[in-house]
Amino acid sequence: MLQIAVCGKPNVGKSSFFNSATASAVEMANYPFTTIDANKAVAHVIKDCPCKELEVTCNPHNSICIDGKRLLPIELIDVAGLVPGAHEGKGLGNKFLDDLMQAKV
Repeated sequence: MLQIAVCGKPNVGKSSFFNSATASAVEMANYPFTTIDANKAVAHVIKDCPCKELEVTCNPHNSICIDGKRLLPIELIDVAGLVPGAHEGKGLGNKFLDDLMQAKV
């Protein structure tokens, strides 16, 4: 499954987006570093399924097809905010970078 990290500066809405995209309920607050530990959940990308165009019965093994729409699962990783100097240990430093390295995107 594709893993995508949701990253950006502290307190810009990463967890709000994560909750909306995954129907999760991770903590959100109006101050930096509400997210300390990375949150993971599955979201779905909706694409047209080739079954309609090819006029075949759809039986996908990696997703769901509903009326010609394919729901492709992706794992989102909500990480803590990125601060200048994270590579030098500032903010959550190496922990933040380790969380980001889990994702392919």
